[in-house]
Amino acid sequence: MLSVVSGPSSYWDGISDQIADHYYHDAVIGGIKREAHLRLISRWCGDLRGKVVLKTDLFEEAHGSDQFLFDLPEDAVRVGVDIAPLIVHRAGKQARAATTSPPHLLAGDVLALPCRADCCDVVVSNSTLDHFPERELIVAALGELYRVLKPGGVLVVTLDNPHSLSYVAGRLKRFLRPDPFYLGHTLSRRALGETLARVGYRVTDTTAIMHGLENHSSAAMWAAGRLGGPRLPAAIGRVLGALESLEAAPTRYLTGAFVAARAVKPAVKPESAAAREA
Repeated sequence: MLSVVSGPSSYWDGISDQIADHYYHDAVIGGIKREAHLRLISRWCGDLRGKVVLKTDLFEEAHGSDQFLFDLPEDAVRVGVDIAPLIVHRAGKQARAATTSPPHLLAGDVLALPCRADCCDVVVSNSTLDHFPERELIVAALGELYRVLKPGGVLVVTLDNPHSLSYVAGRLKRFLRPDPFYLGHTLSRRALGETLARVGYRVTDTTAIMHGLENHSSAAMWAAGRLGGPRLPAAIGRVLGALESLEAAPTRYLTGAFVAARAVKPAVKPESAAAREA
């Protein structure tokens, strides 16, 4: 979620060092987050076998149980990129321990990806673009992802949901105890859809995921473990897992920590207004 692609890579290497032994998600919450993303990818992207799949940061793969790149089909061409070389290195170590066919991991900026145009069938950008200091950079990054997608390719993008209970709780928490990392601008579901359309995508679906106050519930899990041993966190985890069914409810954009969109790069480039008038 956190690997920002704006600013010096050394900043995020430093953040990686800070949390290397104390990740912000416990294993249960991380597992819920991993499964939520895998379900979304399965539903929106279909069969990935033989396809080139790019993930736009490697923070989870370097540090936590919420990683999902290693769990995508091994007969897909899985590629991960991150601006921070240390995070890429740590993700590589985890990949070699987790799978017999590690994905391709690259150091690079999502604003200037080390990929040729029209090379990816699927791009998954999970809460990468909500760490920019300027909203205009979100637009620029979506344009870069558009460049590397093949015509007909699918982008799955998630951002912090500014209308969610989780976002409000996070602002309060950061006022009382600042996070060790920078949080930038984000977009609402409507603004994300409008921005994707301006870039040239065709938005086919939106939703919201992670309905249990996301990383705020990790602190509760740690407290429960100290108070009640392993059984209490396990029971809380089952409740939090069940809350993911709220994705089907009309209130999903209030409870979901992340807003998500499925966007397709048209197989034929949309005709410009000037061309139509001519």
